[in-house]
Amino acid sequence: MSAVYDNWERLVAAVLRKQQLWELFHDHSRSPSILSEASNSSSIFNLSSHLNDLGLNFSNGSFASSRRAPAKLVLVSDFSPAIDIKEADIVSPKLLGTGTFGSAYTATMANWVRIVVKKLNKSLSISELDFKRHMDVAGNVRHENVVAVRAYFSSEDERLVLYDYYSKGSVYALLHGKTRGNPAHVDWETRLKIAIGAARGIAAIHAQNGGKLVHGNIKASNVFLNSEKYGCVSDLGLTNMIETTFVPTAWCYAPEVKNTRDMSQASDVYSFGILLLELLTRKSTSHVPGGPEAVDLVKLVNSVNSKARAAKVIDDDLMENPAVREQMVKMLQIGIRCVAKSINKRPKISEVVTMLEDLMTNNGNSGSSERKLLFFEDSNATFDLEDMLRASAEFLGKGTFGTSYKALFEYGNAIVVKRSNDVDVTFMVFQQHIEVIGRMRHDNVAELKAYFFSRDEVLLVYDYYRQGSLSAMLHGTGNTPLDWTTRLRIAVGAARGIAHIHQQDGGKLVHGNINSSNIFLNGQEYGLVSDVGLAKVMNLVGRSALQTQGYCAPEVRDTTEVSQASDVYSFGVVLLELVSRKPSQWTKNGRIGSLVDSIQYVGLGEWTNVEVDFELLRYRDEEETILQTVRIAMDCVATVPESRPRMPEVVKILEEISGIEPFNDVWEDTWGGQSIESRLEDLLDDLLPTLTL
Repeated sequence: MSAVYDNWERLVAAVLRKQQLWELFHDHSRSPSILSEASNSSSIFNLSSHLNDLGLNFSNGSFASSRRAPAKLVLVSDFSPAIDIKEADIVSPKLLGTGTFGSAYTATMANWVRIVVKKLNKSLSISELDFKRHMDVAGNVRHENVVAVRAYFSSEDERLVLYDYYSKGSVYALLHGKTRGNPAHVDWETRLKIAIGAARGIAAIHAQNGGKLVHGNIKASNVFLNSEKYGCVSDLGLTNMIETTFVPTAWCYAPEVKNTRDMSQASDVYSFGILLLELLTRKSTSHVPGGPEAVDLVKLVNSVNSKARAAKVIDDDLMENPAVREQMVKMLQIGIRCVAKSINKRPKISEVVTMLEDLMTNNGNSGSSERKLLFFEDSNATFDLEDMLRASAEFLGKGTFGTSYKALFEYGNAIVVKRSNDVDVTFMVFQQHIEVIGRMRHDNVAELKAYFFSRDEVLLVYDYYRQGSLSAMLHGTGNTPLDWTTRLRIAVGAARGIAHIHQQDGGKLVHGNINSSNIFLNGQEYGLVSDVGLAKVMNLVGRSALQTQGYCAPEVRDTTEVSQASDVYSFGVVLLELVSRKPSQWTKNGRIGSLVDSIQYVGLGEWTNVEVDFELLRYRDEEETILQTVRIAMDCVATVPESRPRMPEVVKILEEISGIEPFNDVWEDTWGGQSIESRLEDLLDDLLPTLTL
């Protein structure tokens, strides 16, 4: 069973180990009198939402005798959190607030990792089968701007849903909360990124379930900020499970919903339009104790028909920046289109995404039109674009993404610059993706230092690795053959790097171009992976180049769509390359051959006798280790993606056969050989208190 799945099981188990959470969820527990549209852990209205830890004697098992039929805990996410949850424990459950469909709690683990558990209202009138169906649909939505459903719990009278915790809080808290009595400054770029992210998330939702899925409850308190400050939509699909006594009266709902309670994708667009107006005016459509009064935003902006009048409704804080007034007016116009009374006059959310992205791209686009390098926060900007262009350049090679150069500055430092004109996305899409890559910090992943984006080209800046790539070490002329220990260290390091990459962006990030030219040696002479995630932003010509390589998985050759499973395949080819010192692909007598074809054709035994690098034959004591490495490679290059191991499993096996000390305990399986299903049954049988009063 995959380590990814086990990781989330451990996290959920850690949550359930403490009866204090369950006590907190029940009606007889303390119930702070707050309505938190804020959806944030901070007390933005001086409301004491922090509960003391509940000192319960968990060793007393008296609750077990009154338990009803076993409840069901279901893991719906295949994402892997980039956290160590081996010793996880609940230390401070806290109420975040109460919303339309229930109460939300945050639980802080002993290792300071937070999750959110939403307890749905008892007005939820739905069978367990229908609840599971709704949750499975919601859980299948995989998008960087949709808050992932991690797991859910269902019993006769209790429904719980587990989500990631977003430390930056909700848009409601950002706009209407106060720090030391004053509202926080929210700049225009942040507001625009919130709008673009949320629109993308809603568009992804509308594309699901045959293009019929509806969110049904779009509002500022259900939109959160991810680490790049883009909006992420939460509470997906809960509207469909609430009985018809729910009456949507707030001004964030479309007129037809108030009359018929019939949610649709058009009503989602209306609610998103209200969100745009809220971002522009900083006025709220709902009221909570201590918060701002509710305002009918449609009525407020309905008379706006000129730029001069638009200025009267836009937040004063924004009007201090005259350079973006044109953008604000255009967003206002988009918002007004979305809140049209007639359903037929509202745009599709996909059209809204395009309009908002064009708004950014065509109006200054946060640096894309300025000729300057954009550095990441912890990268020292010791040079600028002009310095880099003046530096002496040495051609290193042409790869899938573009051309690589070594730039040597006058003071002796060297960097690598990758240049490409195969990028075919807007600046906003590129920036959102590249910032995920730029934040990665790992010993086995090459750090992206800076980037430059224009309509004509993209430049990416990396550190220079003087020993060169693995491809150069294996196939370059005049190089001393690598010993077996060095090859194993390269394999282990590269595997660790890829496993770390796969944990990023909510467990969704893909490298997309694993090959020996993109693997280098770090200071400890372990493998280090470069060129992370660039396949996602390449145009069709660039992606098609991936199909011609011997590293390309069969499904990528058919669709050009890369995945974490295709990364595993490519890494398997690298392992075969390390063992054989042969290129991944070659042409002989007019016919194309590859390492994968050769091993699948002749089998493991004959392949190791014929194809293993002659230089490795002198390592008599390592014959079994070499054979095990080839076996792992064969598993990785399985034709069927589902048959391939996940990278954490590959890391563990390589560490074991090489004798290299494990790098990260998050990949270790400490649960033994028991199946996940039986472990969950034992967990529920032994740990869950009764869910009835």
